[in-house]
Amino acid sequence: MKKLVYYLKRVKMKLTKFTRLLLLFFLAVAVTTACKKDEPEEIQPDSSPIQQLSMDDHSVEGNFDEAFTDVSMVLVGNKYKLDIPCGATLDSVVEVNNKIIYYLSYDGLNCLETRYRTGKMQIKIKKNDTWLIKNTKVDVDFINYEVTNVFDNNTMIINGTADFKNISGGIPALLGSGINTVIYRINAGIDITFNGNPPRDWNLHKMMVYSGSPGNLQLAVNGFGNQQGQNNLMSWGTDRNGRKFFIRVDESIVFRQACQWLPCSGIQQYNYPQEDLKATVTFGYNDNNEPISGSECPTRYRIDWQQHEHSGTIFLPLFN
Repeated sequence: MKKLVYYLKRVKMKLTKFTRLLLLFFLAVAVTTACKKDEPEEIQPDSSPIQQLSMDDHSVEGNFDEAFTDVSMVLVGNKYKLDIPCGATLDSVVEVNNKIIYYLSYDGLNCLETRYRTGKMQIKIKKNDTWLIKNTKVDVDFINYEVTNVFDNNTMIINGTADFKNISGGIPALLGSGINTVIYRINAGIDITFNGNPPRDWNLHKMMVYSGSPGNLQLAVNGFGNQQGQNNLMSWGTDRNGRKFFIRVDESIVFRQACQWLPCSGIQQYNYPQEDLKATVTFGYNDNNEPISGSECPTRYRIDWQQHEHSGTIFLPLFN
């Protein structure tokens, strides 16, 4: 009997030790799992938003530049042998509250046949003001102004108001005839719809300096916007996917007429604060990803991006 009691006690002790070890094992697993859950997952770097933004930004600027050219053509009229823009109709010209309003409708290709445009623009200028005179300002309302790129069928719809100002006086067509530079300013706060996505707010604060002579013109572009402590901003707002962005000009973006108005040099800074994603965009590269020289025209541009501890360099073809 004593042997049986002794044996049962030993079994009980062994079970107790085993149970404790088993409990300690499960406790260790639970703690390890909890620690893993508390550790933040590493965000994989992604430069695609920068790439898309660079293309969208170029498209927005190109469409505004073309609209700006149309405004100049309408306001200057036949005095300098300019005509109504291609694909557009001047519906009427009326006087309202001491302002002259030009109602312009679009339904056709631009003169280069690279964009198909529909919608309307209303151009407003004070009565007795002349676009050729220094510091003249016009307000332009974009009403469902839709632009379709004929090469890739991408669309953009612009709604909102912009003011265009002739800082220097004159027009580029007069360069070389006693005028050395023509300076314009664009200040716009608009909504843009990219390919049917929800409308996004977009701000454009752009200074344009033309020089040279007709046929050999050059355009230098800078930003003059200030937002959230950032200077020299050319654009800021919300991209097509709803992310806040800022675009700063560090070195003037230079376009040459001889290169079909492609960006030949200049540096921009792109910033997505919430994603900690930044990039330096440098213009003026050829097919070999080398900087152009002399009269060579560019075909590519460079993106140096950084997100968290990751970075990289991408060369992309220039856009139409």
